[in-house]
Amino acid sequence: MSNLGLLLLLPVLTGVVWLLVARSERRQQFVRQRLTKLTADDAGEETESLVRKLHHAQTAIFQLPRKLAAALDRAFEAAGNRIGLLHLLIAGLVSAIIVIAFASRVLAFSQPVVMPLGFLAAAAGPVVLLRLAQARYRRRFLDLFPDALDLIRRAVLAGLPVNEALAVASREIADPVGSELRRTLEQVQVGVHMNDALQQTADRIRIPDFRFLVVALVLQQKTGGSLAETLANLSTVLRARKALRQKARSLTAEAKASAAVLAMLPFIVGGMMYILNRQLVQSLIIDPRGRFMVGVAFLSLVTGLTTMFVIVRRALR
Repeated sequence: MSNLGLLLLLPVLTGVVWLLVARSERRQQFVRQRLTKLTADDAGEETESLVRKLHHAQTAIFQLPRKLAAALDRAFEAAGNRIGLLHLLIAGLVSAIIVIAFASRVLAFSQPVVMPLGFLAAAAGPVVLLRLAQARYRRRFLDLFPDALDLIRRAVLAGLPVNEALAVASREIADPVGSELRRTLEQVQVGVHMNDALQQTADRIRIPDFRFLVVALVLQQKTGGSLAETLANLSTVLRARKALRQKARSLTAEAKASAAVLAMLPFIVGGMMYILNRQLVQSLIIDPRGRFMVGVAFLSLVTGLTTMFVIVRRALR
């Protein structure tokens, strides 16, 4: 219970830290106003020096949280803003509870070993969730992006400028491609240059295929040439890449099915043995040594499945 009690304090402490970061600007402005008023009342150079020292001190204290918040915002944008800070906190809390319960109840580790494992799980859970959300967003984007390129090419062939062609694609193509193009055009409408807006979108979504489009548009504006032909060649290349990824998925489908069957077999065989000889299987649950052996076997199974998953993911890139 002490482990779970400490673990339940993690969201509270995280919320307190973020509250302090959010209120830092308000406090800083208030202190600046007070010190500026004192300066106006003949406080002189000593008060001005105090203002500068206070500013540097607060900047040093809150610089890391602000950088962390900016990095999280960029990571959430790369995932399409489908998840937020609350999802990461829940993922970290659930991961820590699972790891602490498994390490303490099944493997019977001591508390000095369990707590570091719990903190590692609390840190790894949000990272895994964020990476999975970003990978899912990239897959959804790449499934529709070649169609958007073809639509832009046809609009350019019809005589529309690039801005209007992108506007047509943003209206006709489903999200997330349509939403990202609309966001890019909104930046252009407020005064951002088209190339800069496209580059910001490429940095935000972190998809190499979209960077190809940005490079093609920039080169066409600088060197001239047929934009429709460039987009046609780019669409052909991206469709070939998509076909290659789909072929890799089909080739790895057998390995995934084999891994799923092998992962289910221990549980199926264990259930059958429990039905046939319940007393024998209960020794693996009641005896601490039996629980340790089951825990080691489960860790070996998870490690093997994770290794196969990573290898397949690398092959699909």
